[in-house]
Amino acid sequence: MMNEDEKKNSSLTSRRNQQILKEINAEDCDLTKLRSLIWHGAEDNNRAIIWKLLIGYLPTSSSRRETLLERKRTEYFHYCSQIYDARSEHQTEKHLIDMKQINDDIPRTQSTVPIFKTQEIQEMLRRILYIWAIRHPVSGYVQGINDLCSIFLIVFLTPLCEFNILTELGAFPLHLRDIEADTYWCLSNVVDSVLDYFFPSSSGIQVALMKIQDILMRIDQPLAHHFKDEQLEMMHFSFRWLNCMFIREFPLSLLFRLWDGLLSISDGFRILSIYVAVSLILKWKDTLRKTSFNEILIFLQNLPTDTWQQRDIEELLSQAYIYFSWFSNSPSHLK
Repeated sequence: MMNEDEKKNSSLTSRRNQQILKEINAEDCDLTKLRSLIWHGAEDNNRAIIWKLLIGYLPTSSSRRETLLERKRTEYFHYCSQIYDARSEHQTEKHLIDMKQINDDIPRTQSTVPIFKTQEIQEMLRRILYIWAIRHPVSGYVQGINDLCSIFLIVFLTPLCEFNILTELGAFPLHLRDIEADTYWCLSNVVDSVLDYFFPSSSGIQVALMKIQDILMRIDQPLAHHFKDEQLEMMHFSFRWLNCMFIREFPLSLLFRLWDGLLSISDGFRILSIYVAVSLILKWKDTLRKTSFNEILIFLQNLPTDTWQQRDIEELLSQAYIYFSWFSNSPSHLK
């Protein structure tokens, strides 16, 4: 039996899910309204279309979606034929290096999730990552992109599979190629927006890490000074947080909820992620103030989030949004 608070929360969630369904099925989806609704999370079966809309892959006009999907999927299948299937005809040394790294990373990608041990999923990953690398010759393949790719595959497969893909194996849907194409384009949209977070020397990641350091100094000077005394830099741990978008920091079910929150504001992967990083550090500020360099590093690279519940990730997002509100429009606040 649910108590009164649980009944109230259940009723609110049900109404919110109905509003989300109404919005995504509207003739012209209001992205501002959808972002507001998704802040509170999405149902697993609706998350795929919501993410596709908020990432910018699907148009807001429902009447244009099927035409766009057909065109983008056909374009991706063309890449499969002209780039992946014909790779042996035009591989350079750089292409070979990219493929070697991709092949090395695939067995490590979501190694605890059964479907990622199957030939079908591994080959999908290989095609997506190789085509992405060839179409981005300046950067080529970068470790971490495989992790981002895996999240889209899981989310897009979930509503189409009759088994729990996080823990079980079962029959894949017949239109697996369509899911592969959609994954490629959504991955491209997200990675292109934060590509400079993947390279330690790039201005993008340097600015982001400096913002984390600056905000930490403004909120908790003793902790910031302790990090400085221990010669601990944001690059030592926050670099991985940002370029993998916290994939390795949380159980997958909570990671999906975190990404709902990141998508709730425009360009949230680039902006709100900074404040999530600050919130993660300050979550354990009392512990971190008492520890030395090695202990801090080990702790922050292996956060104790295995037992977290959804309320914990929601509290983290709420705190991140508070910091975002303080500093995004008022950078001198608390200076």
